[in-house]
Amino acid sequence: MAIVFDTEAIKMINLFESITHLSVKDCLIFEDVVYFLIEEGQKIENNGMVKTLENMMKKKIKVFTYNSNLMEFLRNSIRGAKDIKIRNEKEKKVIEITVDNVYKSLVIGKNGRNINAIRKILKRNYDVDEVVVR
Repeated sequence: MAIVFDTEAIKMINLFESITHLSVKDCLIFEDVVYFLIEEGQKIENNGMVKTLENMMKKKIKVFTYNSNLMEFLRNSIRGAKDIKIRNEKEKKVIEITVDNVYKSLVIGKNGRNINAIRKILKRNYDVDEVVVR
């Protein structure tokens, strides 16, 4: 499935890549948060770069690192995940994540923003149809 970016996302990706020198695989923009999925094996070395970008974009930035192994991606991206199950049900790929209660509100986010971003990233990059957080 090819990912299509709008003009705003392309601008954000170009700015992010020019400042961090990292390759962006995916980008999701919500009202006041931008989610970047960077290529496998890359990571942000300097948190100061993220703060600089947040000031330039006037949005909060969250960065995830792609991993070709879906389970590894989930383990690295979902803070407080105690158990992760990947099931194939009637041509649907379903992920069930059990999260420690302390981290549940962080995983879900304000008005479900974080979990919706995770769902979109998983759909666009791993062809996941459903994500359930318990």
